[in-house]
Amino acid sequence: MSEKTVTAPDSPLAILVVDDDELNQRMMRLILQREGHRVESAYNGEEAIEAVKTKAFDMILMDLQMPVMDGMEASRRIRALENGKGRTFIVALTASYLPERGRELFEAGIDNYLSKPFEVAHLHNILQHGLEKREIQVLSERVEPVPAPPATDLDFQVGIQRVGGDSAVYKDLLGDFIDELPAKLEQLWSYYRHRDVDGLYRAAHNLKGVSATLGALRLSAQAQRLEKQVTQGYTELLEVLINDISPLIRKLKETAANYFASGK
Repeated sequence: MSEKTVTAPDSPLAILVVDDDELNQRMMRLILQREGHRVESAYNGEEAIEAVKTKAFDMILMDLQMPVMDGMEASRRIRALENGKGRTFIVALTASYLPERGRELFEAGIDNYLSKPFEVAHLHNILQHGLEKREIQVLSERVEPVPAPPATDLDFQVGIQRVGGDSAVYKDLLGDFIDELPAKLEQLWSYYRHRDVDGLYRAAHNLKGVSATLGALRLSAQAQRLEKQVTQGYTELLEVLINDISPLIRKLKETAANYFASGK
């Protein structure tokens, strides 16, 4: 590692280093503090979880192989604790990374990785990415409006317009969609149980689009929330979001039945 003048960043990162090896911890702390960042450490996954319960971190450098609780399980539990509110940038530290484990890292909620032994330049790239990500997240929280919930379960006028203005065609499509909803819901659960995040994303995306086309606005909004959460990693929040779809389907069935009976 070449010597150079280190300029502290204007807004240093709060970083948690999780590693059961004390020498590795000291080395990481030295490098990170020389860069001007604030550093705390933990020796295993359980200590990491306790740390994030009491303090907010911008980044976690997480060793994967540790006693008591490994980095994969710790990352999953941290994502569950976040419950979709904010997202700490988690970087796996591993001496045995294999490309085929990429999906496993993604499902655990890990954002990136560093292979041991790593080049300091690679760590700098990770830190820069973490700084940029935090700036984007802060900006998003400042300017992104909270969308108002859709006013109705079923806006049949929107649906008729989106299928070309033919109410008879709309009723046929809506009836078929209502009949297919139990199977669509079971498909979501199946993907969730099998930890198939790709399948779950596709199913949520499809449900969002078809629901919006037919004017099932609340169901579409919930499917959109599920779709977005899938991209954040496999967490317990997914189960909550899928559970919340069931009452929306029941209500939609009632509203659709009243619409069919009205003869509009």
